[in-house]
Amino acid sequence: MNKMTAFYIFAVLFFIVSVAIHILFAEYPNMIVYSDALAFIVAILPVVTSLYVFSYFKKGNPEKTVWLILCIGLIFWLLGEILWFYYEILIGVDPFPSLADVVWMLGYPSLFVALLLLYKNVDVRLKSYEVVFGIVVILVAVAVFLLFGHMIPAEEEFTFLEKAVSLFYPIADLFLLYLALLITGLYWAGKLGRSWLLIAVGIILYVVGDLWFAYLEWMELYGEMAWHPVDFTWIIGDLLVFLGAAKYRISFEEVPKS
Repeated sequence: MNKMTAFYIFAVLFFIVSVAIHILFAEYPNMIVYSDALAFIVAILPVVTSLYVFSYFKKGNPEKTVWLILCIGLIFWLLGEILWFYYEILIGVDPFPSLADVVWMLGYPSLFVALLLLYKNVDVRLKSYEVVFGIVVILVAVAVFLLFGHMIPAEEEFTFLEKAVSLFYPIADLFLLYLALLITGLYWAGKLGRSWLLIAVGIILYVVGDLWFAYLEWMELYGEMAWHPVDFTWIIGDLLVFLGAAKYRISFEEVPKS
C-alpha cells in the first residue's frame, strides 16, 4: 500500500465514523459535545499535512515559506474551532459571533498571502482569457450571494456585527477559491494539479458550508438541533484539504531524483 492510499483510507474511515456518531447518537444529550469535538479534531488534519509539506522543502526554498504561511492560517482556523468548543460546550454561551470568529478571520490573510506567493512562484502563467473567466466566475458568484442574502440580513433582529460576520466568510472563501483554482490551472498538466484540485474542492465545500450556515443563522434554525447536516460540509472540506496537502508532498517524493 502506497502512502497516498493510506491517506485516502484514513479520510474515508474518519468520515464514516463521523457520520455514524452523528446518526447513532443524534438523540444523545451530549451529542453537541461530540459534534463540536469532531469539528476541531478534523481541523487538526490540514494543519498536520501542511506541516508535512513544509518539512519537505529545504531552508531558502520559496515553497517552504508558502506552506509555513498557509499552515499559520490553518492554525488560526483550528484555534477558532477550539474557541467555539470552549464557548458552546465549556461555558454554555452562543459562540456566534465571538472571539472564535475573530480568530477565524485572522486566518484568512495568511491563506491569501500563501496562495498569492505560490501563484507568483510558478513560472507558467494562465492565458489572459482564463484569468478573465475566473474573475467573472467569482464576480458572478459574489453577485448571486449578495442577491440571495439581500432580504435576510435586512431583518432588524440581527445586529450589524452578526450580519457583517455572516457575509464575511462566504465572500472571503470565494476569493480563496479563485486563487486555488488559478493554482490548479497552473499545475493541471502534472501530478500537482490533482492535489490542488482536492484543495479547491475542499474550499468549495467551505463556501457552501458558510453560505448554508449564514442562512440557518438568519432563519434561527442552526441551534434547533444538536447538529445539522451543514456540519459535514466543513468536515468534508477539511478532509479534502488534508488529502490535497498530503498528495502535494507525496507528488514531490515520487519524482525520481537525478
